[in-house]
Amino acid sequence: MQASVVCSACKNEVVVTDHECGEVICSRCGIVIDRVESPAVQDWRAFSVDEFYRKSRTGAPTSLARYNKGLLTSIGNSKANGLNFNRIRVWDFRIQAANDRSLKQALPELEHLKESLGLPDAIVEKSAYFYRKASRLGLIKGRTVSSVLAASVYLACRELENPRTLSEIATASNVARKKISRDYRMLVRMFDPKIPTVDHARCITRIANKVGVSEKTKRIAVKIMREIVAMQISAGKGPMGIAATVLYIACMHAGEVKTQKELSIAAGVTEVTIRNRYSELKKYLQDFAKSSTLAIAILMFVFQSPVIMHSATRYATTVLLH
Repeated sequence: MQASVVCSACKNEVVVTDHECGEVICSRCGIVIDRVESPAVQDWRAFSVDEFYRKSRTGAPTSLARYNKGLLTSIGNSKANGLNFNRIRVWDFRIQAANDRSLKQALPELEHLKESLGLPDAIVEKSAYFYRKASRLGLIKGRTVSSVLAASVYLACRELENPRTLSEIATASNVARKKISRDYRMLVRMFDPKIPTVDHARCITRIANKVGVSEKTKRIAVKIMREIVAMQISAGKGPMGIAATVLYIACMHAGEVKTQKELSIAAGVTEVTIRNRYSELKKYLQDFAKSSTLAIAILMFVFQSPVIMHSATRYATTVLLH
């Protein structure tokens, strides 16, 4: 508001300045008292998309996924004076730090990984942050740009609870799984990030969506997994492997025909892993059944094991189906 301007019609001293329209308006009668130059008003016109971006004084928001964070100052190469600045352009390229050249190579690869894996922008930004930090600390020396970048993507997925396997990232980045694993351990050791425990329910949901499992079977698998995690049977096991195994068991119980091969491809593990986890799970539950009614219930529910008692029937149905 402005108090120094007086309305000529009603002598009111309370006026309002509309910066969008560039007008000073009386708050009582609404008459336009004066006009002001508004910085918000666009003072140029564009008749094409290219002309709009060329004349625009603003740009996209800054992003760590761009090597210059979206703030680029380049030396022009127009026909009028391009040759005059040729030597300056050459020296501008020469004096760029090695770190900048590394980012120029790595961040386009990050864009490729984003498209291949369908990563959200939050994970891309976090991956770029980890890679920039590793580059600033000199951790890229002795390692390839691609492997450190892939390890940064895997670390970002783990920290933001987006279940991705090393095999998926290795395939998309064309880097050996062993190298990504090595560089991932190095990043964890140097950065000490707060990595939450893997949510097995998300792993089950992701695998189930890939193979087309019904919602009912998915809920059964999540319920079984929740009880198995509570009994600490899944400790030390690969989350995707144990999730695929539990989903396989739920499909068997629900009568849905899903082969171990289908589930292994969707989970990024081998069929042997699913068979081994299946045998281990059954053995653990049989051992727990000696002292745990819940283990008896799960055994009866998913394996139809003979080591159960008839009195656990109602308990199993109540625990696992409701």
